[in-house]
Amino acid sequence: MKKYIYLTAAILSGLTYLLSLNANPVAAQSTQTPNTGQALEIAPPVVTISANPGQTITTQISLRDVSTSKLIVTGQVNDFVAGGEDGTPKILFNDNEGENNPYSLKSWISPLPQLLLEPRQIKNLPVTIKVPSTASPGGYYAVVRFTATPPELESTGVSLSASLGALILVRVNGAVAESMEIAEFSINSRGKTGSLFERTPLEFVERIKNTGNIHDMPTGQVSITDMFGKKVATVNVNLPPRNILPQSIRKFTQPLDSSVIGNKILFGKYTAELRVVYGADKKVITSNLTFWVIPYTLIGIGIAALVIGFFTLRFLIRRYNSHIISKAHHSRRR
Repeated sequence: MKKYIYLTAAILSGLTYLLSLNANPVAAQSTQTPNTGQALEIAPPVVTISANPGQTITTQISLRDVSTSKLIVTGQVNDFVAGGEDGTPKILFNDNEGENNPYSLKSWISPLPQLLLEPRQIKNLPVTIKVPSTASPGGYYAVVRFTATPPELESTGVSLSASLGALILVRVNGAVAESMEIAEFSINSRGKTGSLFERTPLEFVERIKNTGNIHDMPTGQVSITDMFGKKVATVNVNLPPRNILPQSIRKFTQPLDSSVIGNKILFGKYTAELRVVYGADKKVITSNLTFWVIPYTLIGIGIAALVIGFFTLRFLIRRYNSHIISKAHHSRRR
């Protein structure tokens, strides 16, 4: 059980990063097993492929032993789906979990051969994908996980080597459905959503849902204008681009603070317009919101001070007048 928990945590932490990469990553990813010095490096961490129904495609993943000892590398394929709105994937370890997964790629990938790597050696592992002739156009997803074990520990089953995964994203060509919608566009202060705020910093939140059947990396901007129509600032959405898997929501946030507006002090009514572009045809979706920035606590204190000052002055004037009148009466009696 401890081994399973360790592997799951290691894989999820690695894949969370991998899903944030763009479609053409070039950097290798590596893992090192604690206390043993065993390490494995793979490249690329994300493989994107376009194929036709019935086509067989072979790609390759480079594996490198960056430790000082030999390693036996074993590969395993699992499907994955979106596990949350922050881009964290959910790996489907159990075959039963993937039974109703319409984006399953696992069964299309041929069994992976085991490799023996010498220290510092690099080998290319072929990954063969056989697309069924009946495959519907759209996206299909799997992760190829690699575990490195020293030869002397292979038969014992006691090695706790962490897995390192390469994501495989396949697009089956045809009439794919590219569709996005804005599930939420809001602004908040310290996590509290509203439309009236005292001051910056504030935070924009966009939750974008992929209602199509293919992964995509929508990008856009939020433009902020004041009550006179003057543009105050612009913030980017989903840059660098990150994928949203089909039928899932991904959440994006951007600060509205001094890094965006500089030394400006916001006061009054503002309008924010969200514009997102996605898909091969550069489709556009938009949303708007209005918000106010008014330092009402400071204004309230100022008004209270004025009221107190007014009545204090009024009291002092009345007291002074009473003193003058009283003094005049005393003068007449004399």
